[in-house]
Amino acid sequence: MARTSTARKSLPTRSSATPSGSPTTDTGAPEASAQTPLARAAATPLGAHLRPRRSPRLVAAGVLLASLGGLGGAMAYQQASHANQVLVTTRTVPRGSELRPSDLAVVTIGQAPGVHTVPAEQLSSLVGRHALVDLPQGSLIGASSIGELALQPGLTQLGLKLAPGRLPNQALPQGTPVQLVEVTSDKAESTSLLVDAQVVVAPSTLPDGSTRVLDVSVPEAQAQRLADLAARDLLVVVRRPGG
Repeated sequence: MARTSTARKSLPTRSSATPSGSPTTDTGAPEASAQTPLARAAATPLGAHLRPRRSPRLVAAGVLLASLGGLGGAMAYQQASHANQVLVTTRTVPRGSELRPSDLAVVTIGQAPGVHTVPAEQLSSLVGRHALVDLPQGSLIGASSIGELALQPGLTQLGLKLAPGRLPNQALPQGTPVQLVEVTSDKAESTSLLVDAQVVVAPSTLPDGSTRVLDVSVPEAQAQRLADLAARDLLVVVRRPGG
């Protein structure tokens, strides 16, 4: 008797919920797709739920630095927008001295309330004028410190160019009373000219290193005679007592 065999057909499995709520198969085993909380945590990428914590101190420091940076920028802009080019002296200029181009320089300064200055564009107009006060090297020049020297009526300003030994080595600032003395090699000449004068521009030395020049105020009536004596190197400057 022949034995027949029947083919066993595979039947689909059905899922059912376990009492705990997890889906299971007919065999009672949980489905592979179901994950426990621990498994889900393990499957979560590291740092996916971590948020950077901001330190209040760092935030405050950042705000402070930003504020300081803005303040510094505002101050720099204000200084740049209010910068002024003014004149200063490159050397000490005694009172009464005539200003030369080399005596002046241009510098840039910010706002200086209460400080009197002369704009740089007026440099050429100051050359040839006189210092009415002593101007130390590097000092700012004010409009009131430069001008024309005033002479009393009846006086004139005389420039003298003297050889070494014809005037004292001691400083002779503006206003110093002096006496102009005629000198001669003629011993028979008993009379010589003596004229009271006053220093208008302090003596300075020419580039040759020995010749001295200065300006004095003298009576108009004696100016021509004194100029002639100075040109012939027959004039000496003497400092008067008390001067």
